[in-house]
Amino acid sequence: MRVLALTQRPLGEQIEVLERGLPSSALGEIATALGLPKARIIKALKLVLRTMTEREKKHERFSTAESERLYRIVRVRSLAREIFSSDAAVAEWLGAADRSLGRRAPLEMLATDLGAQKVESLLRAMIHGVPA
Repeated sequence: MRVLALTQRPLGEQIEVLERGLPSSALGEIATALGLPKARIIKALKLVLRTMTEREKKHERFSTAESERLYRIVRVRSLAREIFSSDAAVAEWLGAADRSLGRRAPLEMLATDLGAQKVESLLRAMIHGVPA
């Protein structure tokens, strides 16, 4: 299962996958698609580097909480691709401080569900041409 395609699956299936835990390959898939270092993603999501590295090394699934944090990037990427022409452009936007996010980078906001909601609201406003 490719984690980047999960947003296209029915919501019930998405929930089941997250409850089961994303495969350890998910972090690499996300990092490769966006051209971001794994360590930057781990730090932004406030995950534990050693734990994430061990899970990858042992091919263990991520916990539900870890999976949810990683999946926030996948959801935001999917939404951002409606605006930006490439994953490289999405990655650039994710890493740039934004005034409407309190001068924080969108990627930094994805460590919490409320932060992710704010980023997704900003993207929806951009899609519809409404000031955020």
